[in-house]
Amino acid sequence: MLRTVRTLAVLVGLAANLIPLYGVLYWQWDTFQLLMLYWMETVIIAFWTIRRIARVPIQELGTITVNGRVRPATRKMLCGFFTLHAGLFIAAHLLFLWILFSGEWLKKVHGVASFSDELFFANGLWLAIAFMFVSGWISYLVSTSQGYPRQMERGLYPKKKIAPAPEAGNDAVGSIVGGLYVRIVIMQIAIIAGAVLAQRYGSIAPLLIVIGLKTLADMAASIRGSSAPEGMTLSSGNTTLKT
Repeated sequence: MLRTVRTLAVLVGLAANLIPLYGVLYWQWDTFQLLMLYWMETVIIAFWTIRRIARVPIQELGTITVNGRVRPATRKMLCGFFTLHAGLFIAAHLLFLWILFSGEWLKKVHGVASFSDELFFANGLWLAIAFMFVSGWISYLVSTSQGYPRQMERGLYPKKKIAPAPEAGNDAVGSIVGGLYVRIVIMQIAIIAGAVLAQRYGSIAPLLIVIGLKTLADMAASIRGSSAPEGMTLSSGNTTLKT
């Protein structure tokens, strides 16, 4: 059952990645729309990452150093820190994309309501966003509630011997957050590079290549899972988190 749920997550993620391909080819999505879609995917990934941190067992939270004093980390501390950290990155990323790539969209968007209507609902981007959100939700269930698929399997096959869930490692937060930041940095560099080439040469070919490469990278990450180097340290101002 656990393998089935993981396969479902991969298939939903594949659908979420193929919708942009259809959008560029048949719905005339331009470079900025594709960038906004992937920006929204960053928001979705950050949301599920914070949800995963909120479910990490207390004994695996590591320590937090505030003004030179080391203390045990709590879920509230970690969620607050990484919400702020990721939120600042997402806001700066949005500003960067608007300054460099918005073009004619500046004339169409005049507020939050028009931002949503013009960019996401009027052009079918909402469909890809919905699949991305569902894919993240399924991955969240698999990664944080591995007992849930096993409970379903026990209910469906009461006589079948179900292997116990594997024990979690001792670097849970580092693995979760490392997967978020490594993926964001690598994929956004590739996506923005493709957008620059598409604008410069007036061709959708670079966008199609980026979509294809991103799809392969997402599928590989979904199959093998994400990890971060042991002993990863993340800091902001006078607050240092060690996991």
